[in-house]
Amino acid sequence: MNSIVVALMVMAATVAQAQVKAITFKELPKAAQSFISKHYDEKTVSYITVESEFMSPKEYEVRLNDGKKMEFNAKGEWKEVDGKKKAVPAAIVPAPIVAHVKKSFPNNEIVKISQSSRKYEVELSNGLDLEFDKKGNFLRIDD
Repeated sequence: MNSIVVALMVMAATVAQAQVKAITFKELPKAAQSFISKHYDEKTVSYITVESEFMSPKEYEVRLNDGKKMEFNAKGEWKEVDGKKKAVPAAIVPAPIVAHVKKSFPNNEIVKISQSSRKYEVELSNGLDLEFDKKGNFLRIDD
């Protein structure tokens, strides 16, 4: 009986582990391919991985040769863009966030941005982390 319980626990742990594998650019969702082609050069892609977890949607990570990183959800919508201390593409940042950063932190660039269903988080070139709601209204400095 104990061996059956142990076997079931091992199987459950194996199924629950995330499966990460390398994929090609063409295997990315079309929206992610379009995002990369619009804002970066697809020839600079170093590698792409897809992560699958039991009962969770797929997530994609794209790394460029210069270290920049993008994360996409299963639909190919960006979740995070990390410029690795370089500015992220201005076109992906909502206008109210750009305006707030220019007004309140004039000599800084947005070097990382992430979005969830409720908020945006940005990192500035000076290291400050800021939070905004989905409409781009400033919420707070995150420490």
